[in-house]
Amino acid sequence: MSRLTRDVPGAQPVDVRGRAISPPVTLRAGVEFFITIRKLKRADDSFDELWCEIRIGEDLYRIPYRLLEFADAA
Repeated sequence: MSRLTRDVPGAQPVDVRGRAISPPVTLRAGVEFFITIRKLKRADDSFDELWCEIRIGEDLYRIPYRLLEFADAA
């Protein structure tokens, strides 16, 4: 497992099918996570942004890949 070294704002809680289940949240520095999908594109993206999906405990979150890299955790 890895740990976030910085806060990551805008993490979208998702279900196992990748559907958003609640408003975006901020993941706090120090949280342990596991990357479940390293890079993906959302069908509704109007530009080329890569996303990733991470698991924290039993919860899944979708975040822009660039934010994960910015948190020095990728």
